[in-house]
Amino acid sequence: MGLPFERFAAGQVFHHRPGITVSQQDNVDEALATLNQAMIHYDENYAAKTEFGRPLVVSTLTLQRAVGLGWKTFGRRKRIRGFSSIRLTSPVFGGDTLYARTRVLSVGPDPDDADCGVLTCEATMSRPDGTDVAFIHYSQSIYRDGRGPLPALGY
Repeated sequence: MGLPFERFAAGQVFHHRPGITVSQQDNVDEALATLNQAMIHYDENYAAKTEFGRPLVVSTLTLQRAVGLGWKTFGRRKRIRGFSSIRLTSPVFGGDTLYARTRVLSVGPDPDDADCGVLTCEATMSRPDGTDVAFIHYSQSIYRDGRGPLPALGY
C-alpha cells in the first residue's frame, strides 16, 4: 500500500505498471462528467475536420491517470499539496495505452504535519513508443513510517 516517506530520495524514478488503455468511452464519460462540451472530445465528424483527425482525450483524464497510476508507490499519500506545472505535449486519443513514471525531485519536512514529509515530483505519461504526452509537477504529503491510518488497520 505504498512506501512510507522515509523510503523516498531525490532522484528516484518509479515506473508505474501496468499501464492503462484509455477508451473513447472513458473520454466521453470524462467530458460529460466535467461538463466539457468541446466537440473535439466526442464528435467524430467534427474531429475528422480538425488537424487531429479524430477526437482528443480530455486533458483532465490524462492528468487523473498520471496521478492514479502511481497509487501503488504513493499509497501512503495523505494529500496532494498542489500542482505547479502541467504540460500536455502530444495529443492523446481513445485507444492509446499510457504508462506513467515519476521522478522524485525533492524530499523534505511537512511544515504543517509532523506525521508526514513532502515530496516534490514530476510525473510523466508516455505511449509505448516512448512519446511523452504529459509532464505534471506536483507536491504531496506522504505519511512517515508507522504514522497515519494504515498502521491502526494492520497494514
